[in-house]
Amino acid sequence: MSLTANMKELLPELTRSERKAAEYIISRPIDVIRYSSSDAIAGLSGCSRSAVVRLAKRLGFTGFHEFKIQLAKELNDYVSDSTTQISDYYIKALDELKKIEKTAPLLRAAELLKKARHIYSFGYSHSRYSAKQFTFRMVRMGFGVELIDYAIGLKEYTSIISEDDALVIFSISGGAQVNSPVNDLQYFDHSHKPNVIVFTMTSPSPAEKYADIVIHLPCVSRMAPDMIIDDAPVFFIAIELLLEAMAEGHNT
Repeated sequence: MSLTANMKELLPELTRSERKAAEYIISRPIDVIRYSSSDAIAGLSGCSRSAVVRLAKRLGFTGFHEFKIQLAKELNDYVSDSTTQISDYYIKALDELKKIEKTAPLLRAAELLKKARHIYSFGYSHSRYSAKQFTFRMVRMGFGVELIDYAIGLKEYTSIISEDDALVIFSISGGAQVNSPVNDLQYFDHSHKPNVIVFTMTSPSPAEKYADIVIHLPCVSRMAPDMIIDDAPVFFIAIELLLEAMAEGHNT
């Protein structure tokens, strides 16, 4: 029996906190693979770290790490045997992205970036590659953009970035993970904080309360929870939509 099936069967016996962890993992197993720690899964599922660890032990594992390895193996086996086309999920994500193109948040973000004195780009973990892509594409268009090293974090920039600047954040979870560096946005002085644009795949997310503009994107890995599939292409396409909006506004 698969881990997912075992968890479903075990649900009536779990504590409330353990059930939260199990239900989250059943519905979004790819998140367990993407986010490396039990702390991260606890933050995303709204339970405690100890509940995640207890769940893993109830299923016969010594801890969360061993549980995650087995889950990743089962997902890999599923992808190998499945006739489902991964491209179908990306096509579905593209259809969702069409709804974002030329919408008010994207157009506002384009105008805000064009007026900014300086632009900063930030992403952590896997999302930092999207931040790097945004920086590269913007520089190619002639804009001054600085990529913030995620290892240093946003907190170190609170005295550097001002209200005349723009800060663009790329985060799948939008700060929902425990100890997410995105939540360093709270340290910016409200009266002097930069204009913050957040691209995220989680709604609602903690980062939204700090953002001036939030652009919600489809999460392709959650559309295909039994497959190991990357969300980065969705961020990359969203970046192109933003650049197109900036170019069109420049030409009008």
